[in-house]
Amino acid sequence: MLAGISEKSYAAEARYTNFYAGGDIAWSKDGHHLYCLNGSAVNQVDVQTSQILKSYGLTSSSGNNKKPAELDNIDVEEDTITCFGLSQEHLVTAHRSGLLRLWQLGTGKLMKLWKAQHKGPVIRVEFSPCGRLICTSGGADATLKLWDYSNNSCLGALKDFPGPAWLLVFHPNVLRKEIYAGGSDNAVYAWNYETKTLVHKMRGHLSQVTGLSFKSNASDCNEIVTVSRDKVLIVWQLQEQLESKQLKVLPLYEELEGVVYTDEGEQIIVASGSGKLQQVNGKTWKIRDILTQSDFQISRLLHCTELKQLALVTTEQNILVYDVTTVAPIKHLVGYNDEILDMCFMGDNDRYLAIATNSKHFKLYDREHDMNCKLIVGHSDTVMSLAASQNLLISVGKDCSVRLWRLQHDKDCSLEALTQQANCHTSTIGCVAMTHNGATGFASVSQDGSMKVWQLARDKEDRNLYSFNLRYAALSHDKEVNCVAYAPNNKLIATASQDKTAKVWLAESNTLQGVLRGHTRGVWSVRFSPVDQIVLTSSSDCTLRLWSISNFACIKRFDQECTILRAEFLDHGKFIISAASDGLLKLWNIKTNTCLQSLDEHNDRVWALAVSARSNRFFYTGGADSKLIRFGDVTQVTRNEALDQRQATLEQEQTLHSLLHAQKQLHKAFVLALNLDKPKASFDIINHFVRKRDEPGLRQLVDQLNVDQRVALLQHVKAWTTNSRHSHAGNMILKYLIGDALQDPKARFYNNGNMVEVLTPYVQRHFKRVTELNKELAFLEFIVKCM
Repeated sequence: MLAGISEKSYAAEARYTNFYAGGDIAWSKDGHHLYCLNGSAVNQVDVQTSQILKSYGLTSSSGNNKKPAELDNIDVEEDTITCFGLSQEHLVTAHRSGLLRLWQLGTGKLMKLWKAQHKGPVIRVEFSPCGRLICTSGGADATLKLWDYSNNSCLGALKDFPGPAWLLVFHPNVLRKEIYAGGSDNAVYAWNYETKTLVHKMRGHLSQVTGLSFKSNASDCNEIVTVSRDKVLIVWQLQEQLESKQLKVLPLYEELEGVVYTDEGEQIIVASGSGKLQQVNGKTWKIRDILTQSDFQISRLLHCTELKQLALVTTEQNILVYDVTTVAPIKHLVGYNDEILDMCFMGDNDRYLAIATNSKHFKLYDREHDMNCKLIVGHSDTVMSLAASQNLLISVGKDCSVRLWRLQHDKDCSLEALTQQANCHTSTIGCVAMTHNGATGFASVSQDGSMKVWQLARDKEDRNLYSFNLRYAALSHDKEVNCVAYAPNNKLIATASQDKTAKVWLAESNTLQGVLRGHTRGVWSVRFSPVDQIVLTSSSDCTLRLWSISNFACIKRFDQECTILRAEFLDHGKFIISAASDGLLKLWNIKTNTCLQSLDEHNDRVWALAVSARSNRFFYTGGADSKLIRFGDVTQVTRNEALDQRQATLEQEQTLHSLLHAQKQLHKAFVLALNLDKPKASFDIINHFVRKRDEPGLRQLVDQLNVDQRVALLQHVKAWTTNSRHSHAGNMILKYLIGDALQDPKARFYNNGNMVEVLTPYVQRHFKRVTELNKELAFLEFIVKCM
């Protein structure tokens, strides 16, 4: 029986979900965590593993998340976060409703909640260097407000500038009580927030100021640098008079999005929106390009002084981490994946995972290095499908081109573009498949119903050169072709189409071997068994079907509740894993035709499913919910847990039997009987106290139980009351349980409606029987007295 339960089992081992949807992002001082805004939550993300460690927001669990009575009219369910600020110990979030929430970083608890009192939502919020003050800027008023959250007070408002302020920075030194804000007139204003006076005013930019950085953290630091979308960098010397002095004005000819001082103020790093990083020498003012990423648009620049690293945040929510000194890439985090359309393994031991994500760039993940990612650039339109064989990869998409890539062994997580051909099909190429056991060719299918088979060749003189040529083309289906697959021996090709059929072809020529008819709707995927002469298809008619290659007849059918988009063989063809449009994965046993397990981890269509051919012990899934999930084989672990649990149950049963036989430690025996769900044993113990008329002991027996044990006792009472011989003991226990619930509202631990529904008929029947018995006894007593 245990072998049947643990026949095959999988569980989610790692989940890679969207954690950044644009907007504010902050880097912790130690550089280990990123805090990313994602709708109604701020996610704490581990930089090394890309995993979400904690979420701060309306859905996070906290011990103090109740609203005050005066805020009951605010719809908390849709109260999205507009911006947030970070300190060493706290996180403050500004919400669209005008509320400010203060969270404790360590525990994730909501500490305070108050109204920001701005016109419109808050667009910027920052902590002071000491972490005790908060400054906010409203989106519809020209006002900065200072808050002392420890004393629940507003210290004042700063109004001498045209707002709103999209840039808000405190002086990094605690002794300098200054705050800097970028006004809507493209000037930078500075106030002393203790005296509430304007101390500095910097005019020079012609567009919105996007970045500001201080040369050092010293209290006498009077040199700052600002950048703007007017393509100009300005270095300022702060003076005692109101107007500050411009030390240097450098045109950089790029719209600038961020600036930081590095190397103890010796160098200035500037990020442009086009993806370029430039370094400016603080003494000679020479400008040097240190990084050019023409394929990305940069929206923010972050700097970690402790680790000496830079982070570029792109408009597609990718976070690129670089070393400041060498500008070498360290880490690539994907904040938002969009829909995952396809994926495949490549490299030795399936080290790399290539993923197409509804974008013209596809991603390459390094599984051995904490899922470090690299964006592969080359296509001009959405990449639809990927196929790999050892170190080679083919990518196709909506641009109707086929591109060949190869892993670079001298670099981790990097692909080299080998060759490409444009206009390979007349419509979107929906799927591609490569030959097994060495890349000698590949097949591509299109939405125009065509299939093309290509010959892949390697140059004899230069082994680094590859080329592919068309072997033949065929009009394979009447409607768009969804899938193509090679047989394990590379002699057959199978295609699946929206015309409700799948077809088997000879790989060497366009000879049709057979048509698989039987599906009543479009066929989404087709796969050859790795060991048997059978083909697996999945369809919109909610079925999986197994077909014989010898006569092309359907030999088995598996029914699911909705459209099955993908299906793969597992464990050398013994099992099937299917992915459906409702996000549900199902594991099927081919031999017994049974569903062994349902995995409910996705909440939308699952488009992609990749099974490791090397180990067959894990697979990845991805879909329209942007989740990338790794599932591992936990069959042995589940079997061991079941055996351990069985062993523990046997030991407890033996202990219970011994205690009942010796009539000792009945309190312990009673708890064991409840935990093991033994109504007969628990009744015998109760009946022992009833026969001895030991009501205090019976009461003590019930009082020792916790909530779960009381619920279990109630289930036993339901079983007892079905028999009139056990009704007396059952009613006595009910008296204690119901009495506790009536006296103490906190003790209402069970479903009252269900209890009344089940127990009332039996209680009424027993009460009627006892009443009739009392009448008969009274009648007999009357007869005896009359005699």
